[in-house]
Amino acid sequence: MRYHQSMKSKVKYVLIAVGLAVLVMLLSDFNARIAELNRLRREHEQVATQLAGMQGTQAALQTQIVYATSDAAVLENAYEENRMVRPGDVLVVPLGGVTATPTPVLPVSPQAAEEHAPWEYWFALFFEETP
Repeated sequence: MRYHQSMKSKVKYVLIAVGLAVLVMLLSDFNARIAELNRLRREHEQVATQLAGMQGTQAALQTQIVYATSDAAVLENAYEENRMVRPGDVLVVPLGGVTATPTPVLPVSPQAAEEHAPWEYWFALFFEETP
């Protein structure tokens, strides 16, 4: 009978050990899933930020497309770049080939520089006289 009780207690301990092992495995799997969820949330935030930026770019490009296909853009291009005129307008094109007469440069004649002593320059500096 004692053998039977000790066998029951051993089976009980084995079942508890197996239960704890399964519990540890489940907790580690749960921890891995939570880590994956956090990574996916961060990635989702980054992608959402990129998406918002790209949607803003798309809106700006669509606005440029609408303007480029409008009559105002066609008229601006015709007047500014292609130099087209409407009936009644006068086209004025400045000529860039005419050059102005250059101003003559008079040659400087080298004069004999008078040599002065350094004290004469100092004297002239303080008493406002030319050496």
